Amino acid sequence: MLCEHCDEVYVRQTMAQGASYFCSRCGSRLGKGSLLSVGAWLAWTITAACLFIFANTFPVALISFEGLQSEATIWQCISALAQGPGTPTAIAAGFVIIGIPGFQIALLLWLLSFAVAGKACPYFVAILRCLHFSRPWGMTEVFLLGVLVAIIKLSSYLHVLIGAGVLSVALLAPLMVVITTHDTDELWQLFERHP
Repeated sequence: MLCEHCDEVYVRQTMAQGASYFCSRCGSRLGKGSLLSVGAWLAWTITAACLFIFANTFPVALISFEGLQSEATIWQCISALAQGPGTPTAIAAGFVIIGIPGFQIALLLWLLSFAVAGKACPYFVAILRCLHFSRPWGMTEVFLLGVLVAIIKLSSYLHVLIGAGVLSVALLAPLMVVITTHDTDELWQLFERHP
């Protein structure tokens, strides 16, 4: 293991859970012991996949006005926005709300399923690069905030109920942060042992 700052060489060792390790020469952090095992990380990713499916299939809001009722899922909201001049916004919204989180979850499921089996994943380096570059683009929490603001604004004019889709997104947003920012040192060690 090399220190990224001063290039001091260390023998890679198994890190204790939650402990941080620092360079003896420059004091920079070499690594941190993971709080989640690979199996637990996979379980959280499967949970995120289920919540992602729920968030995209259940209604976001139930709106009623003078006896008329309507409900909309995330897909329906994006397709309604795409009708007319809002098409570029709808494409961007679909990309950051549905595309990127779905892509991240799929990549993590693929990667972690091999890791739990004790095998190195095909395309391991490319997958980790994709996960790293896509991390800032998954904006589930921004969507959640936007939906809540819209529901609050609409509730002064219409009778609006929060749908199961919003509850799923509310649970999915912090879970996406946990699974996409988890330390990958353990996966790299597995990859080095089984190239």
